[in-house]
Parts: sequence; C-alpha cells; structure tokens
Amino acid sequence: MSRSEQQPGRRLVLKGALAAGAVVGAPGLAHAAGPPAAPARAKAAPAGAKAEPYRNPLVLQRADPHIVKHTDGYYYFTATAPEYDRIILRRSRTLQGLSTAAESVIWKKHTSGDMGAHIWAPEIHFIDGKWYVYFAAAPANDVWKIRMWVLENASANPFTGTWTEKGRITTPLDSFSLDASTFVHRGTRYLVWAQSNPAVGNNSSIYLARMANPWTVTGPQVEISRPTYDWETRGYKVNEGPSVLQRNNKVFLTYSASATDSNYCMGLLTASASSDLLDPASWAKSPTPVFTSNDTTKQYGPGHNSFTVAEDGRTDVLVYHARQYKDITGDPLHDPNRHTRVQTLRWKADGTPDFGIPVADAPVREAKATSRYTMTAFTNSSESNMYVYDSPDALAYTLLKGPAYTPPAQLIRDPSVIKHTDGYYYIVYTTNWTGSTIGFARSRDRVNWTFVRDHTLPVAGLERTWAPEFFVDTNGSVNVIVSLDTTSTSGQTFRPHLLTATDAALSSWTTPKPITGLDSANYIDTFVVRYAGQYHAFTKQETTKYIEYATATSLGGPYTFRGTGDWAGWGSWREGPALVHLDSGAWRIYFDGYADHKYYYSDSLDGFRTWTPIRELPGLSGFARHFTVLKESV
Repeated sequence: MSRSEQQPGRRLVLKGALAAGAVVGAPGLAHAAGPPAAPARAKAAPAGAKAEPYRNPLVLQRADPHIVKHTDGYYYFTATAPEYDRIILRRSRTLQGLSTAAESVIWKKHTSGDMGAHIWAPEIHFIDGKWYVYFAAAPANDVWKIRMWVLENASANPFTGTWTEKGRITTPLDSFSLDASTFVHRGTRYLVWAQSNPAVGNNSSIYLARMANPWTVTGPQVEISRPTYDWETRGYKVNEGPSVLQRNNKVFLTYSASATDSNYCMGLLTASASSDLLDPASWAKSPTPVFTSNDTTKQYGPGHNSFTVAEDGRTDVLVYHARQYKDITGDPLHDPNRHTRVQTLRWKADGTPDFGIPVADAPVREAKATSRYTMTAFTNSSESNMYVYDSPDALAYTLLKGPAYTPPAQLIRDPSVIKHTDGYYYIVYTTNWTGSTIGFARSRDRVNWTFVRDHTLPVAGLERTWAPEFFVDTNGSVNVIVSLDTTSTSGQTFRPHLLTATDAALSSWTTPKPITGLDSANYIDTFVVRYAGQYHAFTKQETTKYIEYATATSLGGPYTFRGTGDWAGWGSWREGPALVHLDSGAWRIYFDGYADHKYYYSDSLDGFRTWTPIRELPGLSGFARHFTVLKESV
C-alpha cells in the first residue's frame, strides 16, 4: 500500500552558439515572384464540390506529420511525438483510418550520445526497394546540437524487419540542421532541409543538394530560401519544414516560417520543371504566406506540412499540424497540442496551388455512447474517506463527491471499483494496516455509497491484507487479487493471491490461492488486465520499489516476467499501478509516487512494449492516493 524536461526555446541556440562553416555552391536566394508565365492546365475544384471529406483533427498530439501512400495500398504515417523521444508509425487503407490505427514505436532515442534528445520531424520514404526514415536528433548532453539522421529497413513491411541506423547526414556547414526531406526530379534524387548559417545571423534557411545514396548528399549544397519577409521573422527568423509537390510543369516547395506559436505559417517557392533546381535564381518566393492562422476556423500556427494523394489516386491532399487555440503558456515547444490535420488541396486556373484556409474542426458527432472514466481514491489527508472523480478523457478529473464514502469502522485504503451485472457500482478496499479482512461497499449513482460487508479471508497465519483489486474476466467472473503477508514468511513479505466470487451477490468467495509466477518474491499491488488473449500483470516489487510487468495465459498463472527493474523508465518508489484502455487504443497506467507525494501516469501505444515518459496527473497529483479507474460507455 505503502520527464518532462525544461527545454530552451528551439531557436535560441542559433544565435552565435553554432560553429561557422562555408556552404558549397552559390549563395544566391529565391527571389520574389513576378507575373506568372502561362502554366499547364491544372485540376480545378469541380463545381458544386462536396464539403471537406475528412474529420479533423486527424491524429491528436502529433506534429510535423508526414503521410505517404505506398504501392501496397496503405497510407503510412509518422510525426513528432510531444515527448520528443521516439519515432512512431501508423498505417491504414484510408486517410481517415489513421485516426484510430494502431501506433508502433519503431525506434527510441538513445540514453546517451548523439541521438539522445529532441527526436523531431521524422519522414518515411520508400527508395530503391527499402524504407528510410529521416529525422533530427541531438546529443543527450547538448540537446540543441541538432543534426539529421537516417534509419533503413529492408523489409517490405516497415512494421517488421529491423531498422538500422545508417548514420548522420553530413553537410559542409556543421551547424543546427533538421527537417530533411527527399524527392526525385528528372531522374535525380535531391535532399532538401533546414539549416542555420551563423555567419548569416538567421535561425534557419532552406538548403538543397543532390544525393549519392539515401543517406549521403553530394556536390553543391545551396541555400534557396532565407527568411527576409516580416511574416518569416516573427519571434524567430525561420525557414524550415520543406516539402515538395511537382505538378503542371512546376516544382512547388512549401516551407514553414516564424516561431512555432500562432505566428507559424507556410510560404511557397516555385521553380520551372525545366530549370536547374540547384540554381537559387530558379526559385521564385511568394511575397505573402500561403497558409496562415485563422480566427474564423479557430486554427492557429498551421505548418510543417507534407503532401499525399486521396484514395482516388488523383486528388492532392495537404497534411499539416495546427493548434486549436492562439494563447500558449510558456515555450510553444512544451505545448503538446499540435494536432495532425488533412484537407483537400485545390488548384487555381493558372496551375498554382490554392491552399485556402485551415478548415475548422469537424463538429462532434451525435453518438449513442461516449466514454466516461470514474476514479475512486483515498487521499493524503485521510485514510478513512473515499473521494469519487469523473473524467471524459481519463486525464482531466472532476470531483463528483468528496468524501463520498466513510466505512462504519477502520480504514478505506486502495479502493478498487467495478460496475456489476446487478447495476451497482462496487468497491473493494483495504480495511486496516493489519488483519485478515477486505471491505465492500456499493452505489447506484457513484455518489452515494453504502457499506456492504467486511469479508474475512480464511488463510492461516494471515497478518496483513493489502491492496485488493477487482478483476472482471471476459467470461463474467468477478475476481479479487489481493496482497497477503503471513507468518510463514519472514518480516513483511507479500504474495499476490486470487479469490473468485461464487455467487452473483458477491457475498461468497473462494479461498485465496497464490498466483504462480508472482509468488516467489515480495510482490504487492498487483493489477491485471486482459489484452490480446493474455493476462498482463503490473505489480510492485516491494523490495526494489519498481513496478514490474509479467504475462500469463491463465489468470492464476504461471506468469513470466517481461519487464523488471526500471524497464519502462518510470523510476523507483512507485506503487499502486492501475490501468485503463483509452478510446484511442492506447493503454494508460497510473501509479503513486508516494515518496515524492506525486501521482503520475504514462501511456503505451504499442501493447505494453514501450511507454511514454511519466507525467504528473493534473489537478490530483499530491492529493489522490492509490486509486483505480473504471471506464464505461454512457
């Protein structure tokens, strides 16, 4: 019972902090566009075109999105995760399906060295029969020394096989560089990216070079765009996030400009398809931004885009991120709510792209059921009162009633909640620091609770009965997993035990039996979920104070440990794990950081293999203690 890092502003490092170098090739820049020449005929939006076919946001909290439609019929998606610690991948047969597609972590930052921090802006490309991911990373001990890196996978399916680190993309100018993208034009493969030149004094410009292979540039490397307009220099002097679209005998290159708040916007470079792309004079810069924040649709800071094609194989689609609000507290890079969005890219009669404005969020659908999350907890201030909270998203909890229940005697610690087939909500809880009982109470409305009974466990020599947790199996059986300390072990040594209700009234229970595989060491606070045909146990190793992880094909075991020690990066002195399956398909674990008087959570997006860095539970950290959460459709 018993990582968010503070990061400096992304641009600050670029003022005098990077080593100067010489750029190979001409230093000329894109010039402002003059009157356009007669273009090839473009696809214009048809008369009476239907409303935007996509529901936005497409993917929450994923910035710098990149989507490619492959020849296998799948859309592949990757983007920056707000923790800046990993590279993720999703796929779906449809663009909208990416919203709910399972997410896999294909690579994680190193614990030290050059790829230990700021994992930014991944792009996935299929080149010469292999998959490549381009991304930015920095040393763990110098997080603003950001450079470009490449991963390779020879498997036809990028979710299988091995991702091999091909190394860093080196450029003559050894300075802050990121946002690498690649394209082929007239049989030649190019790399385009953003980089700082300290001799110029701006934060980043757009550079272009030919490629000798998918991880090596060759020949002249030229600057084709530098932030000079007012809209490119708000907050910071930035050109970054380049993306190329080739249509109508033109090469269009979009890029993002200014700080990453509501000033963030998109610019456009245009070159003739017959021109020398490595000649900066070939590129004409639009004098005004082509895609900006919009107060009417409530979309702010649209940018770092890519392009894909709709399911019809013809219609161009703009992919980008934006926030749903203008005002941000603190550094915008600490704000996680840059969401991936998509919308149809229209074309003007002159053959140039018509970006329009960021479309509004889709209205909330009329739904027969939505999810509700109910939390039952005791608190730091009282071991005799239970508080009940409600949340629509398993993160922002609102107090329903507190105290909501006080037992007639003894304590109420570690309350675990379910909704039973009789329509009542039930809790089971620890009744005291010593003894052989567990307590039960119930409620019709989650607010008004009544005592049901104390149940005595018929176990010889039982001294302590702690942290009972409900588990309702897929066959409907109601079980309790409880940590028991008996006179048969020395000191306080706990073993997880399983008991099962033998009647619908939950008044009769089997004799507790040790859970095999978890009964050979000092384990307590065992919480079990069933997922993908297996039982997954999260349990506190009472000796080391780590939450460890084991699986079994039977609820009672035997369990095999899959993660021990600090396997998930949550740290030590953690207890009371509780899990809930989110609507997004991710799993969320909560646990009590009792030594530092904080409550934390962490998410797994790939079936318990990897976990996001821990974060404090907003509003309740430091107040709530050892709780569980019930998810319902209401």
